Amino acid sequence: MNYNIMNNLTSQNTNSSNVNLRLNTEKMHELLNNFCNNKINNEIEISYKFFKSIKIFIDKNEILNYVILIIEKVLNKYERFIIHVNIEKLTLLEIEKNKDFIQNMSTILREKFPDKLDFCNIYEGSIIFKQIYNLLAIFIDKKTLKKIQFQG
Repeated sequence: MNYNIMNNLTSQNTNSSNVNLRLNTEKMHELLNNFCNNKINNEIEISYKFFKSIKIFIDKNEILNYVILIIEKVLNKYERFIIHVNIEKLTLLEIEKNKDFIQNMSTILREKFPDKLDFCNIYEGSIIFKQIYNLLAIFIDKKTLKKIQFQG
């Protein structure tokens, strides 16, 4: 009798784990889609405020791979892409904590997609961010820098 009870509990726990895994996978997919998605046509939208939630669950390289996947998806239909980056809630501390990720992302995107960026719009940048933008510009080549515009 104890054997049957244990089997039932194990079965229930396994089913419960599968449900939790599926829910976590669905939630992660939703978070990634909110972080980076193909907005319309050749336009990609990145929203920083979801980055903090995502990096708790998965490695930053996986996040970068997701961004690459979205860009490749757009480039399958279009020759070039436009990117909109909402940096609401981005702080100096977050920039410092994620400096390696920012540098790595910039390098990989530049090497993997040379001359594919049409332009980049940055939204919700504080005055402080605009002032430190010059520090971040070190990681971005001059040709790309000309394509970056601050909006509102």
